[in-house]
Amino acid sequence: MIKAIFFDIDDTLYNSSDLAHHARMNAILAMIDSGLSEKDPKKAYAKFKGIVAKYGSNYPHHLDRLLEELGTPYNPAIIAAGVAAYHDTKLSFIRPFPETIPTLLKLRDLGYSLGVISEGLPVKQWEKLIRLGLTHFFKKVIISDSVGADKSSKLLYEIALKNMGCEPYEAVMVGDKPDRDIETAKSVGLHTVLVSKSRKKTNADFTIKRLVDLLVVIAKIEKKRDAKA
Repeated sequence: MIKAIFFDIDDTLYNSSDLAHHARMNAILAMIDSGLSEKDPKKAYAKFKGIVAKYGSNYPHHLDRLLEELGTPYNPAIIAAGVAAYHDTKLSFIRPFPETIPTLLKLRDLGYSLGVISEGLPVKQWEKLIRLGLTHFFKKVIISDSVGADKSSKLLYEIALKNMGCEPYEAVMVGDKPDRDIETAKSVGLHTVLVSKSRKKTNADFTIKRLVDLLVVIAKIEKKRDAKA
């Protein structure tokens, strides 16, 4: 019997990739309007993506480095324009996928304990859940930086299972990244569900295109376990 279902946040519960693209592009456009030396948004955006890849998404000075790499003298007004545009766009785009809340409601009504297993800065990840309006759905929220283990470590999943009070075979991990969300969870013994529109073969037990399809998958897992009993 399945007792717990864990979810990743980004690109699982909401469209993180779309949000990041639009927020970054609007930041670039605002900076150009405020005096950025590079006037081609596509070139500036490509440079910005390279900086994020180099320093990581949680680095606090991406825009400072962008000015440096584009040869624009430091100007707090340009940076502030980018920061404001980024956050304004983020706030307008951070919405759950249409099927997220109905799916979580149904799973909760069926008696499953729901949790989150996520990587990143705790405040940043909690902010996402709060702005998405989803915090009340989750019994436990496990964030890598809070426990000192990332998704490549079995420890992260073991901590999540202990917090939820269940065994690996009683839990399901749902995420969008085959490496970060599926591989380690599967090695610990959790059932794994990949949310992806790609047809590329992965090690996930199940692959779904939309979160609502998780309801069918859970029913299949329960039926299979009942048949073995």
